[in-house]
Amino acid sequence: MNLRKRRPLAAALVLAACLAPALPARAQPGEPPEALFQQGTAALGRGEYGAAIDTFELLADRGFVHPDASYNRGLAYVTRVREGADRPGDLGRAAAAFEEALRLRPGDADADRALDLVRAEITRRRSRRAADAVDARPTLDRVVVGLASERTWAAAALLASLLLSLGVVLRRRPAGPAHVAGSVLAPTALVALLALVPLTYAARHLRLTTRAGVVVAPEVRLLDEGGRALAAAAQSPIPEGASVEVGRRSGGLAEVRWGAAEGWVPASSIRLLAP
Repeated sequence: MNLRKRRPLAAALVLAACLAPALPARAQPGEPPEALFQQGTAALGRGEYGAAIDTFELLADRGFVHPDASYNRGLAYVTRVREGADRPGDLGRAAAAFEEALRLRPGDADADRALDLVRAEITRRRSRRAADAVDARPTLDRVVVGLASERTWAAAALLASLLLSLGVVLRRRPAGPAHVAGSVLAPTALVALLALVPLTYAARHLRLTTRAGVVVAPEVRLLDEGGRALAAAAQSPIPEGASVEVGRRSGGLAEVRWGAAEGWVPASSIRLLAP
């Protein structure tokens, strides 16, 4: 089975239903990822959301990373919610799965739409309790660094360095258009280089020290590293389905950043996304 391209959902579910009789009821040790994917999709097609969740979670536990598997895992959790059998954190786990699918396949319209619907449902449920919305505005430094990848910032810094060198060479030419161009280009490229180098290092630091995660508990409150509640966080719990940056781990706690808020939360309340 070729997993590189996800079939439309209806077609996938029909295919899964047809395959269902030929697939075992439970995952067997050592089964290849393709077989487990078929098995999970078949269970999803039959409406057996519990079996589908177990199978796609098994795929994730084995380190299998693919946008289709993430997307279908999200569908399985959504199905359990739709059937009224949801457990605390199911919407957050669905949001994590759809967001992971988007990270693995940017521009996936199905995953994007599904993520919006899940987060809208989370917000609707929280609004009944006058609770905070799911999204938080990132701080300015995160916005700027996130405008491009580490590789893009590095390439831009390299280009600025080359333009600076060219500007210096042109400034050494006798008075004339080339000298004027160099006099403008050199300081401009220098300013750009001074801005781009820190951005490159900041993007690298984020890549090496943080992972994207999603809250999969009804809500979590920020703690200090010792596990004590932060006074400032008492009024602002992080809601289910919220995207967070996850840093260090200490014992059973994980360091997170949500918008401008930083602190520690139980590691079990966060689902790390595939890199």
